[in-house]
Amino acid sequence: MRLRHLLLAASVPLALAGCVSSSDIDGLRAQLAEIQRQVLQLQMQTSSKEEVAALQQNLRAQTDQLLKAEADRRADFGNLSSQISALQGQLEDTNYRLAQVSQQIASTNQDLKAVRSATTPPPVAGAPGATGPVSDPETLYQTAYSDYLRGNYDLALLGFRQYLESFPETDLADNASYWIGECFYRQQKFAEAIAQYDEVLSRWPRSDKTASSQLKKGYAQIELGRRDDGIRQLQAVARDFPNSDEANLARQRLQSLGVATGQKRQ
Repeated sequence: MRLRHLLLAASVPLALAGCVSSSDIDGLRAQLAEIQRQVLQLQMQTSSKEEVAALQQNLRAQTDQLLKAEADRRADFGNLSSQISALQGQLEDTNYRLAQVSQQIASTNQDLKAVRSATTPPPVAGAPGATGPVSDPETLYQTAYSDYLRGNYDLALLGFRQYLESFPETDLADNASYWIGECFYRQQKFAEAIAQYDEVLSRWPRSDKTASSQLKKGYAQIELGRRDDGIRQLQAVARDFPNSDEANLARQRLQSLGVATGQKRQ
């Protein structure tokens, strides 16, 4: 509308141009120049309005994207919270089950002690070994070993220890001592396991469990972070028992550690 008014204002003086002086013409020219300036300004303002509109549209699009991203983030956070809650529930259930298993183990230990006390004949006064429990060594050993195979390591420890106390000079005494170390190892009590393996190595240096004790001692040392000691122990197994299964296991472990196995014994 403003542009139309300017054009109308300019057309009236032009229609009367035939009866005006040169000064009037100059005035008209000046007025026309002013109108052209104002038209150009209007055109520039119109262009600016279009740019502002485009900017506003772009801003709205970015705002919509931001709101959508925020909604997606909230949805992901809700899913994550649900997963965490589910995991917490599973953990609580697992802890409850572990507590039940621990109670069952304790109860079984008490039952085993009661059964063994009931089946142990009363001591004869003055007889050798009258102060200690008496039982069949083979049965006692096999019972403890069966407990170990079933994963009842506390029961196995109890049985093997009772075996060593009652029959320390039998052929299976070194085996019983070794399996005590294995029970500790399975329970991740690596320091106790190493001490028990050392017991085997010191008391029965020529035992058929010597190589196994050295091998598992090396494993336990590595588990405790004593890597160099464990590596030396495994290298000794590979060197001193080159054709044994323990030597093959030692070489495999050393290879996994990126360490040379050492020279075989000639």
